[in-house]
Amino acid sequence: MKSLFLTTLIIHVLSKLCSGQAILVNMENKTYETTKNITINGQVGYMVVPENRNNPSGRKIKLKYIHLKSISESPGSPLIYLEGGGDASTWQAEDPEELTFWLKALEVSDLIFLDQRGAGDDSLAYIWTGEFPSKFFISEQYANAHYKRMTEAGLFYYAEQGIDVKGYDLEEFAKDVNDLANALRFDIYSIYGFSFGSQIGMSTMKLYPERIDKAILAGSDAPNQAFNYPRYLDIQIDKLASMVAQDEKLSAKIPDFNGLVTAVMQQLRQNPVQITLKNPLTGNDVDVDIGPFGLALILRMESDDTDDIPALPRLIYSIAKEDYSMLTWFVQKRLVWALALPGNGINQQIASGTTVARWMQIEKEAEISPFGNVVNFPFAITRDNWVEHDIVLNTLEPMNTNIPTLFITGTLDYRTPVEQVEETMKGFSNAVHVQVENAGHAQAIWDMEINNEIIPAFLAGRKMKNRKVYYTDIKFLPLEGPAKGHPSIN
Repeated sequence: MKSLFLTTLIIHVLSKLCSGQAILVNMENKTYETTKNITINGQVGYMVVPENRNNPSGRKIKLKYIHLKSISESPGSPLIYLEGGGDASTWQAEDPEELTFWLKALEVSDLIFLDQRGAGDDSLAYIWTGEFPSKFFISEQYANAHYKRMTEAGLFYYAEQGIDVKGYDLEEFAKDVNDLANALRFDIYSIYGFSFGSQIGMSTMKLYPERIDKAILAGSDAPNQAFNYPRYLDIQIDKLASMVAQDEKLSAKIPDFNGLVTAVMQQLRQNPVQITLKNPLTGNDVDVDIGPFGLALILRMESDDTDDIPALPRLIYSIAKEDYSMLTWFVQKRLVWALALPGNGINQQIASGTTVARWMQIEKEAEISPFGNVVNFPFAITRDNWVEHDIVLNTLEPMNTNIPTLFITGTLDYRTPVEQVEETMKGFSNAVHVQVENAGHAQAIWDMEINNEIIPAFLAGRKMKNRKVYYTDIKFLPLEGPAKGHPSIN
C-alpha cells in the first residue's frame, strides 16, 4: 500500500513538472532573529521548476525561497524581493544584521526572498581550460577574441552537460515569480526589484498586471535598455572630475582629472605594463599584460560604487607615476572575467536584446568614447555568437502601466542613470522617483531614509512626490603616502 502511494505521488509530481507547473519541496517552518532580538516567523523551502518551460523534458532546477511573516496584525500585500545579477537573496533572512535592515518593510508586509534561477549553480559557470589569456586586458580586440573562443567552448560544454541556457531569460524569471506567488497562494503581491531584478519586476508586471499591487524598482533599467550607451561612462568620469576639482588637496595635484585619465589610457596603450597575479583557479603566479582596456574595465565596474570611488583618483595618479600596486589589486579582483563564462548571466542579457536604433547609437558612441564599448563587454561580442531565442514576452516594447511604482536611483549610478530612468517612467502613469544624491548603483537601496521611511510609506499606500535624499559624503583617499580606507592600499 505504501509503495502504491509513493508511486502515485511520484507520478503526480512528475506530471506537474512536465506541464510546466512549479511545486514546493523541503518546506520547513523556521524562526529568524534580528540583532534587536526580534523574532520573525517564516518558512524556508525550494520551488522546483523546469529549466526551460518550453522544454518540459529538460532539466529541473530548484530555487530557494524564504517567506517571512509580517510583524503587523494587518499587513498589506506580500512583497517579493528580486535581487540583481543572477544572485541569491535568501541569505538576507538568515543574517541577523541584514534581517534587521528589513524590519520596517516587515512592519507593513510579508517579505519573500526568492533566489534567482542559476544562483549558486556551479554547472552554469563554464571555466576556461585553454591557454591562459595573458593579453586579455591589453585591448578590447584581445578581450573580444578571447571571449568569443570562450563562448564557443562554453556553449559546447552546456550542450554536452544537458544544460539549457535558453531557460535563463526574462520570461522564465518572471514566471518563477508568479509561480511562487501561486504556490504560496497569493492573490495579489508587490514586487521589489533591484538592478536586473528590476527587469524581472517589469517583465512580471507585463505578463501578470492584474496580480501586481505595487512595484519598487531600484537601480532600474527596463528590458529594452539591457545594453548601455557608452556615453554613460564618459559622463560618469566627468562627474568624478568635478568632484576631484572640488577637493583642494586632490585638485592641487590633479588639476584636470579627465585629462589625466586620457593621458594614463594613452600611456598604457603605448607601453602596456606586465604585472604578476594569482590565477584564481590554480593559485599559481601568472604574468598578465595590462593596456587601456584593463583600466577601462576597472572604471566600468568600480566608478559607480561609492565603496570604490574614493580610491579611483589615487589609482589613476599612481599609474601615471608608474606605480602599479593599486592597479594590480583591481585587476586581480576582475581576473575572473578572463577565465569564467556565466551561462545564466550571458543569456539573460542577450535574450533581452536591443532595438536596431539603440544598437546603432551604441556603436556610434563607442567609436568616439575613450573607453570604447567596454560598458557592454562581454555582451557586445557574445550577442552574435549565442543561441537564438524565441520568447513570447516582447522585451523591446516600452513599458506602459498604471501600477503604482516607486523608482529609486543613485545620482552616481551610471549603469542605470537618472536620465534613463526618467525615459522609462514615461510609460508609468502612476510613478514617483526618489533620487539618492551621492549614491552609486547599489548604495541607493542602502540609504536609511529610503529603507526606513520611504519604502514603508509607499507600501502602506501613502501619497508621495518626486524628491531627493542624501546618502553620504565622498571622502577621497590621499594621492600619496600611507592611508587606510580601501583594500587596494590597506
